[in-house]
Amino acid sequence: MKNELIDRYVYAVTRRLPARLRNDIDKELHSLIEDMLEARCDGLMPEDRDVRVILTELGIPSELAMRYMPEGRDHLIGPAYYSPYKMVTGIVLASVAFGLVLSGFISFFTDNHEALYITLFSWIGTLITGLIAAFGAVTFIFAVFERKNVALNFGGSELDSLPPVPERKSVIPKGEPIAGIIFSVIFCVIFLAAPQIICAKFSADQPFIPVFNVDRIHQLWYVFAGFTILGIMNESFKLYEGRYTKRLAIVTVVSGVLSAALTLILLSDQQILNSAFIAAVSSSLSNAAATGFLTHFNLFFMAIILFALLLEMGVTLFKGFWYDR
Repeated sequence: MKNELIDRYVYAVTRRLPARLRNDIDKELHSLIEDMLEARCDGLMPEDRDVRVILTELGIPSELAMRYMPEGRDHLIGPAYYSPYKMVTGIVLASVAFGLVLSGFISFFTDNHEALYITLFSWIGTLITGLIAAFGAVTFIFAVFERKNVALNFGGSELDSLPPVPERKSVIPKGEPIAGIIFSVIFCVIFLAAPQIICAKFSADQPFIPVFNVDRIHQLWYVFAGFTILGIMNESFKLYEGRYTKRLAIVTVVSGVLSAALTLILLSDQQILNSAFIAAVSSSLSNAAATGFLTHFNLFFMAIILFALLLEMGVTLFKGFWYDR
């Protein structure tokens, strides 16, 4: 039988399962519900009240989904968030490891090192610290989601608040938030672990000159950490929702406003660019326009970032309120 509430209930269960299990569990649940309705109604046409009784007997979708999960799982995060938590943790840890390996490899050839073993031990210590910090940050984000009951819809009973089966156009491909998480993590790792790898060389007899003021970047570590936490939080929620919703729009706006504030803090600092880099560019180009551009680089870059944030907030707001009507 075709029933919207049943379809929404089954979708709420299967969306929490691995992709390889969803089709089979979808068919199994529909068949189970039909059998339970037939037994309850004894051949009569089921009414809405009968459907609600059966779905209530089956239990909360998140708990029912866990019964279909493979055995042997211990959950640090609650059932509703365990699958996306595990996915995001793997993505973040892999991104941190990749970013640190990349930055360490490039730094080895661009920095002056006293001894190879000192550099190696320092890099290993940074890698371990980075992985622990990344794991803690992701766990903290999902613990906030769990504690604040972000998964619960507002108002109505559990059945009434089940998410609708989404339209195809409203579905967010998993690759999009995953790519966003990877970018956020690698961005943070590069700027905190080895900002000097963004450098330039103006002549063969001169060393590489970092574009940014390394000491100042390290002093502003909390700004980059804030960018990363906000990025992971927003993309993780997008990964969990799986479609454009009003809740996602609100989370995106809050994240965007906070990111804009961090951007103003970072790029209003006149010491971000390396003075030696500016001098080298001015000397090489002997161009007043190039020197002027570098002098006002902060404002130019700030305008680009703020425009990108406004665009993302606007698109998500429109799609969230359009598809989640």
